[in-house]
Amino acid sequence: MSSPDANDSGQTRNIGVLPLMFMTAALFLTLRNMPMMADTGLRMVFYNAITVFAFLIPIALVSAELATAWPKNGVFHWVETAFGTRWGFTAVWLQWVQSLFGITSILSYAAASLAYVIDPALASNRIFIVAVILVVYWAATLLNLRGMRASAWISSICLVAGVLLPTTLLVIMSVLYVIQGQPVHLNLAMTADNWLPLDSSSQNMVLFLSFIFGVVGIEVSASHAREVHNVRRNYPIAVFGAAILGFVLTLLGGLAVAIVVPLDHLDLVSGSVQALTVLLHTWHLDGFVAAMALLVALGAAGQVSTWVVGPVKGLWAAGRAGILPTGLQTTNQWGVPRTLLLLQACLMSGVALLFLLVPSVDTAFLILTSAAVILYSIMYLILFAAAIRLRYTHADTPRPYRVPGGRTWGLWLVAGTGFTTTLICLAIGFLPPGTGISADSYMLAMLAILAAMLALPLLIYHWRRPAWAAVDTE
Repeated sequence: MSSPDANDSGQTRNIGVLPLMFMTAALFLTLRNMPMMADTGLRMVFYNAITVFAFLIPIALVSAELATAWPKNGVFHWVETAFGTRWGFTAVWLQWVQSLFGITSILSYAAASLAYVIDPALASNRIFIVAVILVVYWAATLLNLRGMRASAWISSICLVAGVLLPTTLLVIMSVLYVIQGQPVHLNLAMTADNWLPLDSSSQNMVLFLSFIFGVVGIEVSASHAREVHNVRRNYPIAVFGAAILGFVLTLLGGLAVAIVVPLDHLDLVSGSVQALTVLLHTWHLDGFVAAMALLVALGAAGQVSTWVVGPVKGLWAAGRAGILPTGLQTTNQWGVPRTLLLLQACLMSGVALLFLLVPSVDTAFLILTSAAVILYSIMYLILFAAAIRLRYTHADTPRPYRVPGGRTWGLWLVAGTGFTTTLICLAIGFLPPGTGISADSYMLAMLAILAAMLALPLLIYHWRRPAWAAVDTE
């Protein structure tokens, strides 16, 4: 088993600010959320503003402070320092286990996009969706066994080719589409109801979760802080750069999809490729549809590649504190926790089978998204509380980056805003994501998932053995 020091000598300080920004952006920047944004019409401007200012910015600010003050092991170390090892492990467990649900929903989107390369009808074929999920995830797992340098390159290439390029083309072509006088399907009425969610329907609130889920994970890049060159300077720059990039591109992309695709024909999973198909057909460029769909699928695969190794590194760090058996702590020559990575792939494969049990691909997609949001919400509540507590219990710890606003009130405002928004998201997560699902059955299922996923880390911590602790644990 490689020691952290050994790993550091081979890996530390290899990631610069630009690769880190791309890796961070790849955690959440995707065309996947644009169809759900488009489904809200012009309300997406309001929802996006709330998401950015009440959720994304608080997470970015808090993560930047914590990562530069404690640049080791991300969420686990931050929460452990604030509340103890038990809750540090619980927080990183929630960050990790939600990715099993979240990655599956991301891969279902990749599969639906890939269907346009072969046969668009396959986008609703559950067997095809599951097959693509399994093949892409296992391929990403095996590639990430090569270490963080390989992961950084994969994330950067897939982000540029599979997200930035298709989104830029989508936005530019939609502008030309409007200039040419083509039919605009976005309701542009300047009424309060068209811009604001005044009806407060459960469907609108559930769709709002897609905005939130579209930016979760920005703190995961902190697990790579030990590999970042000049982390105290470069980490905040990379995180804020990724946040700005994500805000601009997702809003413009969502508007583009809403303009091009009629609401009653919009597919919540493959809507971005639908929009690209319409735009390319407008200029008789149908031959490029398959290539664009392939790029979109590549972008989703790159996002998965980033998620494959990020959360599991935090879980591995917690395991070395004596919480997980030594067999799960092994790493390869590139410092990658290979046993945990392979176990994660097996568990995710089991979650993917949900698509074979639920009648609709869209329904399965929304259920997985809601489950991931509920689990992640608990983690964020703990994270924001930890940031506030650390300002008091570790007030003298140097913080090269500090949330602006005096000694404490700025952090209370920022973390308090993020905490409140997260609490609202947690409540929305218990609303059924589709009309074909019983509200009572859905709530019971979500409560059962939440109870099980909270009980497991506490039981694992209770069953830990002193002999499991790594002698070189920092």
